[in-house]
Amino acid sequence: MSMHTIVLSGCTPEPLMNYLKALGVLRLVSEQKDPGASARWHNGVFELRSIFDENALLQYFVDDYQPTPVFAPWNGDGGFLTDTGASLETIERIRKHSIPRMQPLRDAVHRIDTVAILRDFKTARETEKALRKRKDGFKKRRIPFPERDAEALKSATQSVKSIKQTILGNVRDAFPDEIVRWLDACISITSVGFYSAPLLGSGGLDGRLEFSANYLANAIAFVDLASVERHQWVDGAIFGRGTGKVVASSIGQFSPGQIGGPNGTQGFEGASLVNPLDFVLMIEGAILFAGSVSRKLASGNPGKGVFPFTVYSTPVGPSMEAPKDSKAARGEIWLPVWPRFAGLAEVALVLAEGRAEIGRKQARSGVQIARAIASLGVDRGIEGFVRFGFLQRNGKAYLATSLGRFDVCARPDVDLLCQIDPWLESFGYAASDDKAPPRFRSALRRIQSAIFEFCQHGGNARFSEILRALGRAERELASGEKFRGDNIRPIAGLSSDWIRAAFDGSLEFELAFALSGILDPEGKIGSLRGNLEPVRSGVDKNHKVFANWDDQNRAAVWTSADLPTNLAAVLGRRIMDAGRMGCTSLPLAFRRSASLHAVAAFLSGAAGDEAVEELLWGLALVDQSKNNSKLDHWRSDDLMPLPRAFALLKLLFLPSPPETRTGPTMIRPEPSLLPLLCAGRLGEACILAMRRLRASGLVPMTGPSEGRLTSSEEWQDGAVDPRRLAAALLFPISNNDVKQLANLVLRPVAEPGEIAG
Repeated sequence: MSMHTIVLSGCTPEPLMNYLKALGVLRLVSEQKDPGASARWHNGVFELRSIFDENALLQYFVDDYQPTPVFAPWNGDGGFLTDTGASLETIERIRKHSIPRMQPLRDAVHRIDTVAILRDFKTARETEKALRKRKDGFKKRRIPFPERDAEALKSATQSVKSIKQTILGNVRDAFPDEIVRWLDACISITSVGFYSAPLLGSGGLDGRLEFSANYLANAIAFVDLASVERHQWVDGAIFGRGTGKVVASSIGQFSPGQIGGPNGTQGFEGASLVNPLDFVLMIEGAILFAGSVSRKLASGNPGKGVFPFTVYSTPVGPSMEAPKDSKAARGEIWLPVWPRFAGLAEVALVLAEGRAEIGRKQARSGVQIARAIASLGVDRGIEGFVRFGFLQRNGKAYLATSLGRFDVCARPDVDLLCQIDPWLESFGYAASDDKAPPRFRSALRRIQSAIFEFCQHGGNARFSEILRALGRAERELASGEKFRGDNIRPIAGLSSDWIRAAFDGSLEFELAFALSGILDPEGKIGSLRGNLEPVRSGVDKNHKVFANWDDQNRAAVWTSADLPTNLAAVLGRRIMDAGRMGCTSLPLAFRRSASLHAVAAFLSGAAGDEAVEELLWGLALVDQSKNNSKLDHWRSDDLMPLPRAFALLKLLFLPSPPETRTGPTMIRPEPSLLPLLCAGRLGEACILAMRRLRASGLVPMTGPSEGRLTSSEEWQDGAVDPRRLAAALLFPISNNDVKQLANLVLRPVAEPGEIAG
């Protein structure tokens, strides 16, 4: 039998209603007519491959489609627990309907009528209602309510409450299988309680809109139409040709553009106008989101994550940046888009399992599911996901708001984030508290946004943003002793792969990387991280790097001041500690040097201070003792000039004696240089440096004399900020660059038999 491919233009990934309609068409065709049918997403629409051609598909829905039994007897508005109202009238119409295609609905109603607990509930509620009415009568007549009647009312009220609390668990086994599917799509029953699926509101309710009752009313209306009108409704719902008549009917959260309201049309307010078959097919598709029991039982942490691809909301992405969005959200759902034809069984398995995992843990937030996708921790064959957030957008109403598409693409470096998972969990829990200081909530959102952006788009620059965000959070924690308490420890021991993944080739990264590797080879003074924050780090018996807060640490000198001020303070502290601890050389050894071009960029202000600072804090969290990363210096043909004052002063701030023609030359440090520079007295600092160099046997060249300038004024350069120059002295440079600086400011030393030039 030949197969036909039909383009269903009315079934698109967005809005949510159209996505669910697509699933409904596939499910109904496969279950009722063509078990071999398959479908895929292609060019933004749903394509069905079936024995049906377009006309046959239309005719099937017009004449043969049998509505699926979708009932919610657990809801008061479901039609079984009420004495009056539209829902009860709908159930009565089904009982009396004679069309053969409605037989499955009639059978389901008759079976539900036999569930004893529903009868018990109605009886208890009728008894309670009668006793309350009797009590009101006594009250009006100002006659004391009989004690026996009061006890009976109390007992009836408790009975109603008890049945309400246990009705789902007690009746589940008694429901017909087809109704159980709807129950599982709406509600997850666990050992600790019931959880509603955000996809279907609150247990199949959206405010006062009861989905099953609305579905049944629309299904009956469709069946009772004349054939021509049914044809128009099908043509509009499935093929989007707009030939069907729209009516005023509630669509709920599923299609925000059709809910009506203010400015919805000409005039002050518009009604909600829909093709009723849209709602019917949407509910038919939503049935596929009935989660499997095995998956639910395997979920160790009950909640939104027990439903397929449904997670807690995270304020990340262009459509959801405000923190209040996630606070007032029911959750998010990520709907898979697959590019190859797949049958109903395959699609149902993917949806039922809803597997999006990080390692062995199921994703439970928007950021985590993005990580799972980036690490391919999802079922294969999925091309992308359409993300919807159930957000408050119209007063207190929830709408399924589109949050964009997320393509599936492997980002191998995303696995590095597993190294911060324990820390991120504890920090995220504390920072998400409403009472947490705003700076910590802001730091958390930045980390989440950076992770999300990297998972979605990849690239070293975006991974670098993750490192910067972590550095910012660490800095906030360093001064947040009360907030961090005993639960949030410093980040420590990130692998050197973080350096490779975050290296973006920028000047800022080069400068920060060079600073982060500064250490004392004698081991008397700690690494540079100890000058940034009050931590005590080391290596445990398992050879893993650890860090603990140490608020008694006096080596930490980083404040809220600007970057040059802090770098100069760090340099001054390390020099002071070197003298105090009796170090034979300055504790300025390094694992990687910065190029002179990068240092010149810092001195001129061409390198961003904020980026350097955040990257420094981030790179300080990395264990660089085993760093084998091969990273190139930032290169440019447009080399920046390096001030001669830096070349002169840097010779006094080296981790080892500089090489001269007569061998290594020991130069004693001069602690008073830094205060002079920070006070803006560059000329005096340079003269003092020249004296120190002469005392070490070196001959510095003076600056060019002009007019009557004093010797200190010869070094004064209006283009150089002395404060930035003081900070730049901390940057480590290579031995070859040291020689280049020496040649720039020192006279050659004559060897025996030579005449000094």
